Amino acid sequence: MNEASLVQSASRVLRERLPGGWTQRIRLEERAGRPDAILDVTGPDGTKARLLVETKAQLVPRAVADIKARLDASSSTPALVVSAFLTPSTRERLRAANLNFLDLTGNVRLVLVRPGLYVETTGSDVDPSPKRQPGRSLRGPKAARIVRTLCDFDPPLSISNVADSAKVDVSYASRLVEWLSQEALLNRKPRGAVESVDAPALIRRWAQDYAVLTVNDARSFLDPRGIENLVRGVSEGKVRGRYAITGSLAANRIAPIAPARLAMLYVDDVDRVASRLGLRPTEAGTNVMLLTPFDDVVFERTWIDKGLTLAAPSQVAADLLTSPGRAPSEAEAILERLEKQPA
Repeated sequence: MNEASLVQSASRVLRERLPGGWTQRIRLEERAGRPDAILDVTGPDGTKARLLVETKAQLVPRAVADIKARLDASSSTPALVVSAFLTPSTRERLRAANLNFLDLTGNVRLVLVRPGLYVETTGSDVDPSPKRQPGRSLRGPKAARIVRTLCDFDPPLSISNVADSAKVDVSYASRLVEWLSQEALLNRKPRGAVESVDAPALIRRWAQDYAVLTVNDARSFLDPRGIENLVRGVSEGKVRGRYAITGSLAANRIAPIAPARLAMLYVDDVDRVASRLGLRPTEAGTNVMLLTPFDDVVFERTWIDKGLTLAAPSQVAADLLTSPGRAPSEAEAILERLEKQPA
């Protein structure tokens, strides 16, 4: 879509979302060194505001800071960033930078002081015309292993370090890391090592493409004597083979909020573990979930607390973010703990 078509479509989207009595007019600016377009918004009393329009065919989160700096340096006039589609992470960056934005799916934020105006509407979170580009999703075991590597190891990390730790080929690691850099989830030198990682933001982004109860093979059980009985059995060694506790039970050992009401364990053999722990299959009153993992990464970087093997905090947080009930709040407590850890 060329600039003229983008501006024309943006005008239509905005017109449909302004309150009654408000009008708008966008005109292209063709002189070099000028904004891409000028937007005039007029209130019911005739008061008018002018905005500079910055058009972008595609905008990645990392580029928002540059746009903000350039607009602030050139003029004190309010601005509106227009694109065919803005991802949720890009919109979050724009909002944090206090920039107005609009995309053609209807994601709009327009805030004016005079005349006083606040418009915020939601369009699509999914690009209606996605380009076929590899490495732009965190679905699947390979992406999960890279996320876990980036969250679990201290930078700097070379691409070969990431690939080796995640057990993926270097070309895939390079593509995914570059995309994560564009999404402002990590910082790296040009074609160089990863220098820092925003682990909480990266885990939240992973949770958009991951769901603990569907990606893993999850089965529901009841321990008639309660979760403490299960904990006692696990700590006494009744589980043979690999296991890793995740979910609320693990959260209570990392950043406790409230007593766990559901125990979740990754295990190699669900039937054998259920039998040894005396669990009953159930569809109602579940207090134990046994998970056959989507990948062995769930057993990596585990740690021991009072005789229990717990999944890595990064895995626990992702699992809680995609679990029902109060689990996402427990995840946020873990992410807050990760955020405070020194880089």
